[in-house]
Amino acid sequence: MIYIKFFGDWKVYKDGNEFNSFKSKKALKLLFYLLLSSRSKVSIEELIRTFWSGYSSEYARKNLNTQLYYIRRDLGIPYKYLRNERDFVFIDHSYFQSDYNDFIKAIENADTRKASEVYSGILLDGLEDDWIRKHRIKCQKLYEELLKMSSESRTEGYKGVSELIAKAKVLIEHQKITREKYFIPVELPKMECCKEIRVRKGDIIFDLSDKLLIILERGVKSFDDTVRGFAKRLGIDLSEINILTEEDVLNILSSFNSKTA
Repeated sequence: MIYIKFFGDWKVYKDGNEFNSFKSKKALKLLFYLLLSSRSKVSIEELIRTFWSGYSSEYARKNLNTQLYYIRRDLGIPYKYLRNERDFVFIDHSYFQSDYNDFIKAIENADTRKASEVYSGILLDGLEDDWIRKHRIKCQKLYEELLKMSSESRTEGYKGVSELIAKAKVLIEHQKITREKYFIPVELPKMECCKEIRVRKGDIIFDLSDKLLIILERGVKSFDDTVRGFAKRLGIDLSEINILTEEDVLNILSSFNSKTA
């Protein structure tokens, strides 16, 4: 089993022992990128843009294959857990453990104690690639927001709202980084049909007095099918639904959180 300590003095462990004998620093960063993406499939085009910008596609693909080979060989990772397929790289996250995963779970659960325990320093301290800095800033924002909401909580009712806001923020912040539309934020005015609205497991709903903010979990459906299915369940026209950007949602949640404090 592979364990990665991302925060503070970052380290890589193989079967419980610290591992430092890497053939290639780029291979190590590539592994970090794949794990921080939280996706099982990352497009080769995205990896080429990130690690081989300016190089020919042929050279980049060959070098990518080489770096993946180094990762598997150095860490003894079976091919089935990390492999290059036609248009993407597949990684089975169940084979890897990390403090980053523990941190994200703590944020989602509004577990301040666990988040503080895991967040022992900045993400990948000493590495300054642009994509690393983006993840680092995201983690800092999530942690600061959790601490803020924790300190502002005064009643059990508000604690529940703060936990929901924290969960929504971590999902949307993460989506901004990964660019994968796993969640679709929508806004709609309150109507008669909305009095009995029921969301599916995985959806999140906020009552903003004059309107509703709903974060729909896309699941295996397409973006359009998810929105159409939602409209059909409510019996409303698609024109009534306003699809929001991630930035819109974060601004709304920040404003909503200040009002409920």
